[in-house]
Amino acid sequence: MKRKIYRFLSTERWSDSAVFFMRIFVGVLMLIHGIGKINNYEMLFATFPDPLGIGSATSLGLMIGAETLCSLLLIVGLFVRPAAAVLAVGMFVASFLAVPGEPFAAHELAFVYMGIYVMLFIAGGMRYSLDRIFFRIR
Repeated sequence: MKRKIYRFLSTERWSDSAVFFMRIFVGVLMLIHGIGKINNYEMLFATFPDPLGIGSATSLGLMIGAETLCSLLLIVGLFVRPAAAVLAVGMFVASFLAVPGEPFAAHELAFVYMGIYVMLFIAGGMRYSLDRIFFRIR
């Protein structure tokens, strides 16, 4: 009986489940955020920041693409590390480059998202992902 309980509570099983939960949770939240940008595209088009000097429309398009496509990839667990890397870079830009001069509190949520994406980049999709099936990872 002790073995069954220990096996059920094993660290590996729980860490796989925790990464799975975080992928789904943060993926859905960012997907909703990206869909909101799509719905407000006309309003955002004129006011979206251009932190990289590539144009406001291009910056908005890249962020919408990252927030929707990469979030969907995280949710299904496919290309988890590249998707997390793209989102982490996007959140880095949003945290530190998008609107300089504002207090840190204004960018705190983007910074938290960046930390989660870095964690997902390090962990990968783990057991409950399509990466494991398609690419024989872990």
